Amino acid sequence: MRWAVRDALTQILGLWYFGEIEDQYSFFKLFVRLKLMPFSILSPWIRGYEKEISGFLFAWFLTDTLVAFIFAVDAWVAIVDSRRTGREIMKEGCYLISTMLNQAIQIKCFEAIFCGSFVRWALSRVCGRILAMGIQSVVEVYFMVAWLIFYFAVRCRDASSQGRRFGRRELEGLIEGLR
Repeated sequence: MRWAVRDALTQILGLWYFGEIEDQYSFFKLFVRLKLMPFSILSPWIRGYEKEISGFLFAWFLTDTLVAFIFAVDAWVAIVDSRRTGREIMKEGCYLISTMLNQAIQIKCFEAIFCGSFVRWALSRVCGRILAMGIQSVVEVYFMVAWLIFYFAVRCRDASSQGRRFGRRELEGLIEGLR
């Protein structure tokens, strides 16, 4: 679902920034680049449209970060209760993130720093490409587990604010529900 939302936002931003281009060949090249986002961020793009491309990339990075932030907990919500619809998963994920917003922002900032392209580039210069990919994969798994712990902490806080408990029995019930 995250990829579908990301693709839709990329296409909308592309129309916003590149809708005025009359050269069909350049527009087609840009359209293909947009369909491959985020894999086509690096240059060379189309010459002559540097202002539009830089504005598009800035807006795309902001919206992509926002989408990633919103969908950070949604995967765990969907795994725990697979009977929910996409809209219910989104609502629950946004609610859980808003419950502990400060901690969610901190986790997302650390994730953006350690899983970002600059760290990948630096690691590949120091350790080589293969080792850099391995290190970054381990870090991404680390943050996946960090979001799972965040999910459990938020569920625990939400349950205690409603006068309920979220403990071992509830975790066992979640695991039994997945079997």
